[in-house]
This record gives sequence, C-alpha cells and structure tokens, in this order.
Amino acid sequence: MSNREVIVSGVHVELTDALKALVNDKVQKLFAHDGKIIRIDVKLECDSNKSRENEFVAHGEIKIGGQNLNARAASDDIYKSIDMMINKLDRQLVDKVRVESFRRKMESSVEVDIPSTEVV
Repeated sequence: MSNREVIVSGVHVELTDALKALVNDKVQKLFAHDGKIIRIDVKLECDSNKSRENEFVAHGEIKIGGQNLNARAASDDIYKSIDMMINKLDRQLVDKVRVESFRRKMESSVEVDIPSTEVV
C-alpha cells in the first residue's frame, strides 16, 4: 500500500487509535475493488444540536482517476455511521468498476472494415 493513502480526521470527535484502526481496516475492502484508488479521505464529525441528541456523521471521499466518489452517513452511533458510509462508497465503487469493465468490453468488440487497396 505504498502509493495508497488513508486520511482520517475528526471534528468534535476524539480520534482514538482504535477508531483510526477501525476506519483503516474498513477501507481496505475498498482498495481491493480498484487498484487505481489514490487516496481515501474520511472525516468523522459529532453534531450536537439542542433539538436532537448527538448525531455522528461520517464523510468519505475516494480520490480516483476521473470523478471522485463521495458518501455521507449519519446516525446516533459513530460506528454505525462509519459502516453505512463505507457501504455506500463500496456500492459506488463496484458500480464504477462494472461500468468501466463494460466499456472496455464494448471498445474491444468494435470491428472496423479497412478497404484493401490493390496494386496493379
């Protein structure tokens, strides 16, 4: 994983070693789908409004060739938010890989007729 990077940041959340390790462990399945992933940014946030109890939000962004993939999940449990966000990114990444694979197959199946030239 020399050229792959995982950045975990927190807003109003204490990033413990266990929480960082959990996020790093969860994102490994994303790296398994596509070798072109450059970096994954994960931002964990605790939003405590007076109108509701603590809400934990997990933002994830996959930096990849082409358009980046983004996902956001919120719940009352930080671990649940992380799981939901990783699952969203996983679905997006699987769809992207399938589309790219389909495009490659379509490109390789194109036949081109080249008229032959006769030398007299």
